[in-house]
Amino acid sequence: MNPAYTILFAYRNRDPNRVKLSLLSLKKQKRINFEVVFIDYGSTLDYSKNISEVVGNFEFSTYCYIGHKGLLWNKSKALNYGITKSKTDTIFIADVDVLVAPSFSVVIESLIKPNQFSLFKIGYLPESISSDTIEKSSFEELKPKHYGDTFGIGLFPKKALEKVNGLDEFFHFYGSEDEDLNFRLTTAGYNMNRCESNLLLHQWHERYPQKAKEELTITPRLSNIQRINQRHFLRHKENQEFTLGEVENRKYYTKSDFEILKNPSKIIEIDNIEAKVIHVLNYELRTIKGDIAQIVFKESTYYNSSKYKVKSVLNKQSQPYLSMKQVNDLVLQKVLFDYRNHNYIYEVSKDLKIIEFTIDLRN
Repeated sequence: MNPAYTILFAYRNRDPNRVKLSLLSLKKQKRINFEVVFIDYGSTLDYSKNISEVVGNFEFSTYCYIGHKGLLWNKSKALNYGITKSKTDTIFIADVDVLVAPSFSVVIESLIKPNQFSLFKIGYLPESISSDTIEKSSFEELKPKHYGDTFGIGLFPKKALEKVNGLDEFFHFYGSEDEDLNFRLTTAGYNMNRCESNLLLHQWHERYPQKAKEELTITPRLSNIQRINQRHFLRHKENQEFTLGEVENRKYYTKSDFEILKNPSKIIEIDNIEAKVIHVLNYELRTIKGDIAQIVFKESTYYNSSKYKVKSVLNKQSQPYLSMKQVNDLVLQKVLFDYRNHNYIYEVSKDLKIIEFTIDLRN
């Protein structure tokens, strides 16, 4: 039987067991009338090896690896790639934490309409329900602690997604890419339907602490990214923009592109003096042509010295320094606004004292 719709999963460095439970719930469907395209966007080698084995155990699933580990997480890019790989006229955008009811496939097929997209409510499971319990229990036996509406899990006509050129790839990390897509679809004339059937459950996971967003971590994180993303979405609403640039200009990098960046032809090393950081990002980087450039930001030993701290307290510093977290945020902002379509590697050292940004500026 030809699949009636494609289910897209976007993934990076998550617990493979969560994905297995989600796919197992799909395997229990009354009708296997779908195919799954699983897009791994830049997972590290250990995660990609494990998750590819999990996905490979389900005959209705296809595993795709795009991007590489040096790129920032971009769900929009992952899903846009999946849209291009879909062979069906209808696409269901899923989430790796979601479990689906046995009747899911039947209900979904009944909702397929050319001028309509559907969003769903979801039940959130409590922390007390373990993965072992989920695997051994029926969908009906799993009791959520509450329900909520989803914005990013939905059923879409492929032509509708293509008409608005998919998701906006400006959005990085998380936040607002789903609301933005839904707004642009309704503005383009598609009807939004809310399905109230109890079809979805969300596996519990710990929310990342809000405080950690303001601390430097090995995994790239940008302060205030949710507000930045939200501002981008609100700009679309204010200007009534509902289509994006031509999709032909989109580039999806691969592991081989990561290898290219291992041998930079130009290396710039600077410490965390504010003037140096700002100048290299806003002027020097812009003047580099025809090179693979690597900028190495190093925390100065003086920055942590007693002399510096005393001078700071007395307000006698003649040369302001930035924390490595502040350096991190400036570099990530530069990537988002100016270099998001380039091939690059962004890395923070384990001791959090060095940040390396390598970028291909040959074109």
